[in-house]
Amino acid sequence: MAMLLAWPALACAFAAPHPGTDEPTSTRAAAFDATLRKVTGPESLDSSSDAYDADLERLRALLPADDPARDVRFRSVYCGSSKWKDIERGLEYSDTALKLARDARDPASEARAILCRTNYIQLTSGTQRGLPEVEKAIALLQEGQEPQLLAEALEMRGDLLSLLGEQAKAMLDFQRARAAYRQAGIDREVEPLMLSMAVAYRRMGDSEQAERLIRAALQRMQDRNDWEGVATYLIQLGFLQGESGSQDKAFATFREAERVARQHGDAYNRNAAMLGLAEAQIALGDPDGALAMLAQARAGFAADRDTSNDDMLLMLTGQALARQGQHTAAMERYRQALPLIERNGNDRYLAMLYKAQAASQEALGWTASALSDYKRYADLQLKLQGKMRLEQGRMLEYEYEIRRRDFENRQLRAEADSKQQEVATLEAVRRWQSLAIVLAALFVALLSSLAWRQWRKSRHLRDLTLLDPLTGIANRPGIEREAARALDASARNGTPLSLLMLDLDHFKSINDRYGHAAGDKVLRATAAVWQAQLRGRDPLGRIGGEEFVVVCPDTTLEQALLVAGRLREAAHGLRFDDIDPTLAVSVSIGAAQARKSGDSCDALIDRADAALYRAKQQGRDRVES
Repeated sequence: MAMLLAWPALACAFAAPHPGTDEPTSTRAAAFDATLRKVTGPESLDSSSDAYDADLERLRALLPADDPARDVRFRSVYCGSSKWKDIERGLEYSDTALKLARDARDPASEARAILCRTNYIQLTSGTQRGLPEVEKAIALLQEGQEPQLLAEALEMRGDLLSLLGEQAKAMLDFQRARAAYRQAGIDREVEPLMLSMAVAYRRMGDSEQAERLIRAALQRMQDRNDWEGVATYLIQLGFLQGESGSQDKAFATFREAERVARQHGDAYNRNAAMLGLAEAQIALGDPDGALAMLAQARAGFAADRDTSNDDMLLMLTGQALARQGQHTAAMERYRQALPLIERNGNDRYLAMLYKAQAASQEALGWTASALSDYKRYADLQLKLQGKMRLEQGRMLEYEYEIRRRDFENRQLRAEADSKQQEVATLEAVRRWQSLAIVLAALFVALLSSLAWRQWRKSRHLRDLTLLDPLTGIANRPGIEREAARALDASARNGTPLSLLMLDLDHFKSINDRYGHAAGDKVLRATAAVWQAQLRGRDPLGRIGGEEFVVVCPDTTLEQALLVAGRLREAAHGLRFDDIDPTLAVSVSIGAAQARKSGDSCDALIDRADAALYRAKQQGRDRVES
C-alpha cells in the first residue's frame, strides 16, 4: 500500500510560538533545552505520535521570548508535528524554518528542517521529488557531529529508495543508519528502522525474512503495551499475507489491526487497516463489504486532511465496482488514480492499475484498449520481476562483500599480531643471550656475534610487521603509524595534511575471472606504479584486500586532488597482456584534509572513506572529496 504517513491537524493558533512570561527566562531556557534534548534524543525514537506531539507542545510553551537561536531549533522540530493538517501551510512553515536555520548557520536545525520539508514534498509532489531533498540533509551531516540525526536521515532515504523499488540500496542505507545509531550510543534496535527493513524485505520478495522481523517486533510491541506499534506491525503483516496469496489470513490480521487501533484511539492506523481490509475483501469476492469499508477509510483520511492514500482509495474503489459489474464507474476511478500513481513512481501499483483497467475495458468490449493495457501490465510485470531478482542478487553481493572485507581485515590483523608476537619472542631470546655473554666471559666473542645476528633478525622482523608481504608497501599498522606521525607534525608545525583512500573497482571480478594469482599480480603492479608517482615522503599503504591509503604531508586538499588524479591515470595506464590484453584497471578515490583545529587519525580516515563511498555511489572510477 502507499507509504503510511500521518499528518493530522494544526489550527492557526499553532502557527507561531507564544510563550508565557511567568517563569524567569533562565529557568524557562533550561527547561526548553532539556525538553529539546528529549525531543531530538534517543528517547524520541520510541515515543508514540501522541507523546511526541505532547513534547513538542511543551517545547512550544517553554520557548523563551526574544531568543532567536532557540527559536531556530524549535521551528526545526515543530515543523514535524503531526498536528499540521494543511500540507501547504506545513510546507510553508518548513521553508521558513529552513531559511532561519541557514541564516543562523545551524547545520543540525537546517538538516531537521530539510527532513520535515521532504515529508511535505512527498505528499504534494510524490516520492521521487523527495529523494534530492533528503540527500541535502545527509550531505550536511557527513561531518559526524549529529550521528542520531544522520541515522534518521539515512533511514528516510532508505524508505524513499524502497518505495521506488531500489531495495538493495535501501538496505545499505538501513545498515549505515544502524551503525550511526550505534555511534550515537543507541545500542538497542530502533523500531522504526526495523519496520523499514521488514518492509524492504517484503518488497524484495523475501517474505520469510520479512515475516521473521515483523513477528519479532510485534511481540516486542505487545510486551511493552505499545498499541500504536502493534497496529502498525499487524498492518504490515496483513500486507505480507495478502501478497503471499493468503487472503483469509490477511483479512483476519487487518481486522485485528483495526480493532486495536480503534480501541486505543489510533485514527491513522485504523484508516490504514480499513484500506487493507477492503483490499482483502475484494480478493475474497465481497465488493459490497469492500465499498463500505473504503467509504469509512475515505471519511477517516478526509477528517485528517490526509491525501497520501488517495491513489489506493481510487484504485480499490474501481476494483470493487468492477466486481459488481459497474465497469464504466470503475474506469472513471482508474482514470483519476492514474496520475497520482504515476506521480509517486510506484511501478507495482501502476501494474495493478493496468491489469484492473484492462479487465474492465475487456468487459465493456473495448478490445483494443484492453489489449494495450494488458501489454503495459505484462511489460511492467516483467520489469518488476527482473528488478526483484536483481535487487535480491545485489543484496547477496553487498552482504558477501561486507563479510569478505571483514574477514580480510581480521586476517590481516591476525597476521600482524602473530608477527608482533614473533618479535616479542625474539627480543626475549636476545635478552637471555646478553645475560649469557656476561656470565660466560670465555664465550664473549662467539655469543656477541650470535647476539648481533639475532638483533638484526629481530629488527628485520619488526620492520616486516609494518609491511604488506604481497606488495612490499606499508600494511594497516604501518600506514596508520605514518598517518599518526604526519598528523603530529602537521599540528606541531601548522602545515597542511591530506589523506587519500583508494579502492580498486570491481577487483573481485578479476579474482573470480582470472584467479587469485592474477589478482595478486594486479595488486603488486598497481602498488608499484603508484609508488613511482608519489614523493618519497608520501607513504603508501595497503589496509585491506584492494584498499590503499596515501598520506600526503604538507599538502592541501586541492593539491591532494591533483595527486589523486595522477594515481587514477597511472592505474588506467597499466597493461596485463600476459593475463588478458583487454584487462583494464580503474580506481575510486576519496580525499580528505586534516582540520586545523585538530584531528584524530580515525576521524581523518573516516572522512576519506566517506568520500570514497560517494565516489563509488556516483559510478566509480572517480575522485571525490
